[in-house]
Amino acid sequence: MTIITQKEKFIFQFLIISVAVGLGVGTIKKIYFKPNYSSKIENEISEFQSKSADIVVSDLNKVDVPILKTDDIKHKITVKLIDINTAPKIDLLTLPKIGPVTAERIITYRDDYGPFKSIDDLLKVKGIGVKTLKKLKPFIKID
Repeated sequence: MTIITQKEKFIFQFLIISVAVGLGVGTIKKIYFKPNYSSKIENEISEFQSKSADIVVSDLNKVDVPILKTDDIKHKITVKLIDINTAPKIDLLTLPKIGPVTAERIITYRDDYGPFKSIDDLLKVKGIGVKTLKKLKPFIKID
């Protein structure tokens, strides 16, 4: 009992031979029929040499503008500290990890219980945990 018929075997052999012939032709073309770019390259080299002959090497080293390394440039970042006892909702929204709901909760807590006595009192507001408070500390203050 055979799995494939005689016709299928013939088609399979034909496909294998076609792929082998194609690979052989491609390899022969790569090895023996390379395009000759040498004359074009030689023309470009001679043209470059004739144009670059006028350039003086000392002129290439002259720089009118002082060269600065990007490491030497110090970025000035100013951070506006936000007083959590007086800040409106729009200012609270600029803080990291504070969305509209949490900003409302801060304001509600402030209205209900009075001003925050320390920054750690923010932990009493629902939605603010230890990780969030750690990210907030550089941006907030209490006056």
